[in-house]
Amino acid sequence: MNKPTYENFRPFSVIGERLLASTAIKIELPPSQHALMVQRKAAIEKHLEREGSPLKGLIRLFYQQGSVAIGATIRAKFRQEGFDIDIIVELLERGSLTPAEVLDLLYEAMRGEPGSRYYDCTERQSRCVTVYYADGMHLDLSPAVLLDERDPRRSYIFHSKLEEPRWKDTTILTNCFGFVAHYNERCPIDQMFAEDYGRLVRDADLQLQVMMKDADSVPVPVHSTTVGGKSAVTVALQLLKRNRNIRWLPRNRRMPASVMFSCLSLEVAEAGRTIGQNVKVIAEHVLDRLIRAKSVGELLHVENPVCRGDVFTDRWPVNHTDQDLLIGDMRLLLRQLAELFDDRRSFKDRSKTLEDMFGETVAKQVVDEFSVEMGQSVRSGSHLLGATGGILAAPTLVSARPAAPRNTFYGTKWSKS
Repeated sequence: MNKPTYENFRPFSVIGERLLASTAIKIELPPSQHALMVQRKAAIEKHLEREGSPLKGLIRLFYQQGSVAIGATIRAKFRQEGFDIDIIVELLERGSLTPAEVLDLLYEAMRGEPGSRYYDCTERQSRCVTVYYADGMHLDLSPAVLLDERDPRRSYIFHSKLEEPRWKDTTILTNCFGFVAHYNERCPIDQMFAEDYGRLVRDADLQLQVMMKDADSVPVPVHSTTVGGKSAVTVALQLLKRNRNIRWLPRNRRMPASVMFSCLSLEVAEAGRTIGQNVKVIAEHVLDRLIRAKSVGELLHVENPVCRGDVFTDRWPVNHTDQDLLIGDMRLLLRQLAELFDDRRSFKDRSKTLEDMFGETVAKQVVDEFSVEMGQSVRSGSHLLGATGGILAAPTLVSARPAAPRNTFYGTKWSKS
């Protein structure tokens, strides 16, 4: 793919870019769900600090970590509808408590007494305590202890598997807060792309539209009016994570960490690229790092650039089989990306490629909505595309659209010229 700049090119006029953008919107955390997450996080904070809580007076700070903190959250890998939200619960001190005791204490405080709203939906994990919600969202609460107040958020988290002997329990160095700040500071944002993509996200979130009409009774956080105004790098990162989920879920193996992909994406981030170009550049970089490690008989090693010793690959790859699988995945993704942008291929063929890349359910939604906009002839495989992958604005397409929606799928009036 060539690299046009935003000054002379609107990427959403290209079929491949529109399909990728639509897919990203389908899988990401929409503004209304972010508002719900904010409410749930506040309720959990209040619950953990309630009278009678084992942690009352012992919590210094709550803060978000991981994908939600950089705007790269996608639907959960084990549920069709749902999102994984990561939150650090920073304790004032751990005293003489072991890692297992710290995790157990948080679990007891979160679960509460029988009859509590959280009693039957809380689970203790090896590094966090998870609260599950009926709509599929779940919040992972990781207890942490600050190491040095002069180095904010450089902390230890705790590792303790219930099924393993306690001598295997340990503390793990982390500074997820520092990495989030590093990512958000250095990830390039093209203002026009951010505005265009942000509009698409808001237009696609019907629940947000209802909330905004009733804003007096349901407060909408700032994020809900600006979400989507993000870097094309972050949108590409979301698509890479979705592709990873599609590939790894059937394998019944631990997946490559999202934060590893975030770090590698940032290493090659530049302004001026489209979503598709970023997916290509990032996938090529991940593949190069994997092949370099393999060539010297090592496993991939990725470390937090702002916290030496905070290793993002400490749990994956477990072995060279894991590494070889991801090498194959990146090669396949690059081939499929080329097919998606190949103007010689029919829309039907490209739709099948999209399905293979990101899953049948999401791809079908994207293609069906796009087909309504473009007319049923697109879905049948007819080439209603320009020579460079642009969309032909034929009068027949305009009349083929349903009369009710006055805007296109992307929220802008359809151009007749």
